[in-house]
Amino acid sequence: MKLPGKVKIGYQDITIERETATFQKQSDSYGEYDHRKNVITIQTGLSPLDEANTVVHEVLHGIAYINSLTASGQPLDSENKEEVVINQFTNGLVQVLRDNEWLLTYLKDKLK
Repeated sequence: MKLPGKVKIGYQDITIERETATFQKQSDSYGEYDHRKNVITIQTGLSPLDEANTVVHEVLHGIAYINSLTASGQPLDSENKEEVVINQFTNGLVQVLRDNEWLLTYLKDKLK
C-alpha cells in the first residue's frame, strides 16, 4: 500500500511528505513531526518495517502535541522525555501489531 498524503490527528489534517536523506541531513531520525507546519516527513528508502514504525512514531508525536502532553508542566514537556516515551510506546505497539496479525483486522472491524 502506498503511503497516503494525509493523516488526521485530533482536529488537524497533517500532511505526510517523503524526503530523501542527504549527507548534510543524515541523522538517526527516519522521520519528523513539525507541529508548526502540520507536516510529518518520512525518509525515503526505508525498509517496510522501519517505514511503518516511523509513521507510527511520528503520529504518536502528533497525538502528544495536539493533546497538550508536551506543554510546559505536562508529562512530556522536554524533548528527551517525549522521545523516550514515544519510542517505548511505538516499539511496543508495533511489536504487538506485528506479532498479532489478527489485531488490526479486529480493531478495524470494531471501530466502524
